[in-house]
Amino acid sequence: MVEIITIFCGPGPLDRLTPYQQLALGFGAQEDPRPGDDTDAVEGATAQATAAEPPTPAEVMAVRRAEDAEYARFVGASIHFIGLPDAVFRGYEGDTQLMGLPRADDPAPTGELRAALAEVQPSALYLPLSIGGHVDHRQARRASTELLFALGSLYRDRAVFYEDFPYALNSGFERLDQLDPEFLAALPAGVTMAPEYVDIEDAMNRKLDGLRAYESQHGRLFGGNDPMVVAVREQAARVGRLGGTGPSERYWRVGRP
Repeated sequence: MVEIITIFCGPGPLDRLTPYQQLALGFGAQEDPRPGDDTDAVEGATAQATAAEPPTPAEVMAVRRAEDAEYARFVGASIHFIGLPDAVFRGYEGDTQLMGLPRADDPAPTGELRAALAEVQPSALYLPLSIGGHVDHRQARRASTELLFALGSLYRDRAVFYEDFPYALNSGFERLDQLDPEFLAALPAGVTMAPEYVDIEDAMNRKLDGLRAYESQHGRLFGGNDPMVVAVREQAARVGRLGGTGPSERYWRVGRP
């Protein structure tokens, strides 16, 4: 059984959304800027955020968790919500901060992830590379690497890293040395990262059907459902060209020489 662990899926203590939080979570203006767009565009869109009574943080994150649960049902997985607040509820305001380094007062959720993994006892782990640098992805990767490379770790030989989408497409990611230096510096001597290509041509339509569960994120990340479909197909074709395969996904398996 596949278990999906979602770390940052809580609202924190706030009772209402700021305009930026509305936009960042996909509940703001109709034409939201995508992460990494010009700051002036973000500020302009924030000023145009919907005048209707916005949903509360609890309501927004309940929608996000429901989308996770719908996707899990579709693919036949179970889901574990750790429930820590999303980055926008931890004081990260604006895309520059959201896609930047974690603050010193925002520790990686190593203990929470350790507890979740002890409960699940996985035979394999799929972890984010944090391509693009979203702060929640960075923190998930930091926690993962701390657990993987700790002395006596149970997980090192079970770990596979995935390429964060759509950030891998948007950034043109091809090689590990394109990642921020923190990750490669954290790899112990002798640890290898070997690419594995998985042809998904036969599974493409099912993949797209599953991704439609995340309706709240289509506008923010892609500009709508149809652009999402185009982006998924483009990324699969691009990765396939890198690996000399058909439309593919690529993973990086942790190993030893």
